[in-house]
Amino acid sequence: MPSRASISTGLPRLDPFLGAFKAGTVSMIEGNHPFIFELLSLLAINAVTHLGKRVVYVDGGNSIDPYLIATLAKRSGLKPAAVLPQILVARAFTAYQLDTIISDRLDAVLDQAEPGLLVVARITDLFMDRAVAEKEALARLRRCVARIETSTLDRQLITVVTKRRRTRTPSSRALAVDEVLAKLPEEQISIERRKKGVRLRQHTRGILMDYVPLSIYQTTLDEFIGGGKQNG
Repeated sequence: MPSRASISTGLPRLDPFLGAFKAGTVSMIEGNHPFIFELLSLLAINAVTHLGKRVVYVDGGNSIDPYLIATLAKRSGLKPAAVLPQILVARAFTAYQLDTIISDRLDAVLDQAEPGLLVVARITDLFMDRAVAEKEALARLRRCVARIETSTLDRQLITVVTKRRRTRTPSSRALAVDEVLAKLPEEQISIERRKKGVRLRQHTRGILMDYVPLSIYQTTLDEFIGGGKQNG
């Protein structure tokens, strides 16, 4: 039986910890640290370059940064012009728009683009908007979750969904939103801000690691020699 397609971040110290992001699997990354966007950018670049596939990026939090992607592509010795056009972005500004993009229009885009990677960034932000009644927000979120799950399995996509971490005692609405999302990911990762760097938790395997992200303009010795010892 052929192995499933997979990608990784390309960061030697992190990839053994995070594991590969595999086709047919939904991975959830939770947290508020900007490092999440760097990870998403690296995965998008590697989907284009290593899989030869497009990326569909559904942005529910105005989070995608083409300049960051271009800079990371250059750092990898790639021309941004060869990468950026392969990343198809759909940006939503309301819960209704996000629901329409995912529930009603996503399949047509996937049929046309045939991507290897689907990213849904900050999926919960817009559904926490008090301008949308809680019951309606939860119903729309359930539709989105069902479509993401079905599309991932049917098309054997590598799917990464991100959500913010709650910094205060969660409201009943926040708890209900989290309950809807709880059964979606097969792999779950959280990233917490630390005094120095970040702490990553791989919840599926029950392991954690402390990591200090460097400036995108710097390179670690590990990246040169292709490996390194994990912290944990």
